[in-house]
Amino acid sequence: MVDKEPLRKILVPIDGSASSIMAEETAATIAKKTGASVTVLHVMQELRLGYRLPSNIQDELLGSIEQHAKSTVDNAKALFYEEKVEVDAEMMGGSDSADSILEFSQKDYDLVIMGARGENEKDPYALGSVTKKVVRHTRCPTLIVKKVSPLANLLVCIDGSEHAIRALSYGVKLAEKLGASITLLNVQERRLYESSPKAAEELGERVLSKALGSIGKRKVKVSKKLEFGVPSDVIAEVAEKGNHDLIILGSRGLGTVERFLLGSVSDDVTHKAKCSVLIVPAKT
Repeated sequence: MVDKEPLRKILVPIDGSASSIMAEETAATIAKKTGASVTVLHVMQELRLGYRLPSNIQDELLGSIEQHAKSTVDNAKALFYEEKVEVDAEMMGGSDSADSILEFSQKDYDLVIMGARGENEKDPYALGSVTKKVVRHTRCPTLIVKKVSPLANLLVCIDGSEHAIRALSYGVKLAEKLGASITLLNVQERRLYESSPKAAEELGERVLSKALGSIGKRKVKVSKKLEFGVPSDVIAEVAEKGNHDLIILGSRGLGTVERFLLGSVSDDVTHKAKCSVLIVPAKT
């Protein structure tokens, strides 16, 4: 439900990577400004080999995995303690990290904050396999951290749909807590603009006006912007040129099969954007 306070409990999946640490720092910033509680979660990968190992070597490998897990959790706890943010820590085993995160996030969390990529992935902006799967299947708003920022300049993407208005409602409440400003962005397809510029402009302005009307009286500075082109490309470009810290989008809540067969603006933006992205899923 978007009508409740959006940030009471934050879940931060961690793996010790630089991207994970950026997620921890972002979570600390949000927690301090919202009063939300934070839980860090580390999923220990099960040792699954296609052959048998001597028991002493297997014990050594398991010990190494457990030591890495403990170190990852201890370092995360230290970061939050230094920021004076209370934190709980959980460790669990699992053959699929994304499935474990998705299952754990159903424990009444209001926001998942995770790094864009894992410790073995090098592209600074592309999504790692775990993050990609969580975003595609989550029922919880998920913030993908690509770089640490003050979260002061938010870009909310509006297309007139119910899921976009839901994302806007969540974004406005978050902006109030953070003391951030919001830019509403609507992107009309260039084909429509080329065939009828006036109709495209009028449609875009109606979408933006409806979104502004849905906000009501809020203590948030809001501006609006209308652009034309391929939505995901334009959103990423506007975010970069406008120095936006965070893009906020709604997702359509597609089923498992459709999510893999159909592309979506939210999927594309999470890959193309150079700033962090918050995906607010449709009601489930």
